[in-house]
Amino acid sequence: MHDRAEGGIRSAPIHVGAPSRFKQFRLTFHLWDYRMKTIRFYNRLVSYNPKEVINVKEQIMENALLRFAVDGYYATSMQQIAEHCGISKASLYKHFSSKEELLLEALEYNLDQWLMKTTDINLDQSLSPKEELRQKIVIELEAMKNNRSLLHSLMRAVPLTKNAEMMRMLKRTRVALMNWHRDSLLNAYGESLHPYLWDRVALFQGTMREYVVLMGDDHKALSIHDVADLIISHLDTIMASYPTASPVLTSEVMHDYEVYQKDMKPAGVQGEIDEVCYLLREKVKNHADTGQQPDIDRTLETLYRETEADAPRTYLLDALCLYLGQWVSIEKERKKLYDLLELRNQANSNDR
Repeated sequence: MHDRAEGGIRSAPIHVGAPSRFKQFRLTFHLWDYRMKTIRFYNRLVSYNPKEVINVKEQIMENALLRFAVDGYYATSMQQIAEHCGISKASLYKHFSSKEELLLEALEYNLDQWLMKTTDINLDQSLSPKEELRQKIVIELEAMKNNRSLLHSLMRAVPLTKNAEMMRMLKRTRVALMNWHRDSLLNAYGESLHPYLWDRVALFQGTMREYVVLMGDDHKALSIHDVADLIISHLDTIMASYPTASPVLTSEVMHDYEVYQKDMKPAGVQGEIDEVCYLLREKVKNHADTGQQPDIDRTLETLYRETEADAPRTYLLDALCLYLGQWVSIEKERKKLYDLLELRNQANSNDR
């Protein structure tokens, strides 16, 4: 009945024996209508791409952050968020028990997405340390510019019922940002930055912040790539100089930040592995049912132990990731994890 063609199917000639012109026309029309419906269905089927289906929970968080930024936190209702997502309010509450919980998870999600982008840059071994830093600056400037109105809204209206959780979230973001800047500068300029490392991190962050204010609040039409080039040029000059005054932000002063770095986000490739494992954990646990959490915890614990082994067993990692992928796609995280493990293996081989 049908001939196959690239991207779908096309009609084949119809042979209908007709006792009368009217009956022939009617029968031909019905066959043609049926055929066209079949063609449309088949074409939709062959063009379907599951990667284009956006995860509902992620879609909710992205829409919520947008509405909080545009309309303000208190002016945005759960009903409005549900309408923007094209779902019912009841469906929204199946994912988030309150607007405060939605805000906190959305902020965590936003930070995790940013960290994943920086991991992509770290994995690109074709980049020089300086070019790697430049690309990280571009990503951060874009993120800060896009999220500035949201942060202003949150600073004006932190939910009182979740104040402690919000403060911890903002603290985590601030510490993660400073430690990320610290590692980025060390990677680009080396250990010679000591003992002024933290002071130079502060200068770096201050410069970034002022450009973001000019682009966001004052609506200056600045090229982010030009700004990144100029910041790198300034950093080259600053890092080549040696201050005559004593450092202000010493290791003793920044002890809480350094403890965070050592305990929660270790430096180097192993730190990147730990970070990807953390993101994978949060993603799976956010999508699984409560009754499945114990099994997921045991699976994740086995995964963590295997990634810490000198020679992780690929077949076991495959099986663990296959199990965890039942609730949400973790292909992106799985690929990053395998790339990082391969990178660590190469580094260990070179050290032998």
